[in-house]
Amino acid sequence: MLYVQVKKEMNLLQDFQICNIKIEKSTIAKQLEKEYSIEWGFNQDTPLDSFFHLRACVRSPITIKPGQILPIPTGIYPQLPNPNFRIECNSFTDLVYEQGICLADGISTFDFTFRNEIWLLLENKFKEVQTIQPTQKIALFSVNYKPRMVIEYVDWIEEIKWKNRSAKNFIQKIKKKMLPDIHDVKKQRQFNVGYDRDQIKKYIDGGVRTSTIRKKGGKASLWSKNIDKGDDGGS
Repeated sequence: MLYVQVKKEMNLLQDFQICNIKIEKSTIAKQLEKEYSIEWGFNQDTPLDSFFHLRACVRSPITIKPGQILPIPTGIYPQLPNPNFRIECNSFTDLVYEQGICLADGISTFDFTFRNEIWLLLENKFKEVQTIQPTQKIALFSVNYKPRMVIEYVDWIEEIKWKNRSAKNFIQKIKKKMLPDIHDVKKQRQFNVGYDRDQIKKYIDGGVRTSTIRKKGGKASLWSKNIDKGDDGGS
C-alpha cells in the first residue's frame, strides 16, 4: 500500500515545471556543515513541497531586540536558469509563532540578475528579546515562474461586464480620504430644461437666445428680442 502511495506521488511530480537552479554554498556554510554535522542544503518535509528551508549562516547566536530589524545571511548563492523565474523568500511559520520573528519586507524577491548571497531582513514582533541560533531555520525558499511582460499604452482600457465592486469602493474610500475637497463633495442635483419643437424652431431661426431660457414653475420661460414678455407678466 505504501509503494502505491509513493508511486502516485511521484507521478504527480512529473507534471511539475522544472527550474534547474544552481546553488553555491558560502565558506561559512561549509564550515557549519562540518561543525554541526548537517547538510547545508534545501530541506523538504515531503518531495511534493514547493518550498525549501533557509538557515541562519552565523557562527554565534544573534539577538534581536523588540521591533528591531537585522540582516541575516543564509550562506546561499543562487543562479537562476533564465529571466522567467524569480526566487521568493517567505517567513517561516514556526519561527513567527514561537519567536515572533518574520521577514520585515513580507516577501524577499531575487531576480535572474541577482548573483550574490541571500541576506534576509528579520524583524522581532514580540516585546521580548529573541535569539537566532547558528543553522536555525529562518525562512522558506521557493521559485515562481514569471512570463515576459510586454506593455502597450492605450487611450483607454476596455470595460468588462463583471466588475470588482469591493475594489472600486475601496479605491473610492482612499480618494475621499486623501482628497476630500474633490472626491467627498456631494454634487448638487442638476435640472434639465425641456425644449419643445416650437422653441427649437425659434432657436434655429434666431428668435430665441439660449442665455435667456430659464426654468420656472416646471416650464421653460423664453426671452428674446422678438418677445417682450416671458411668462405670466414677464417677471
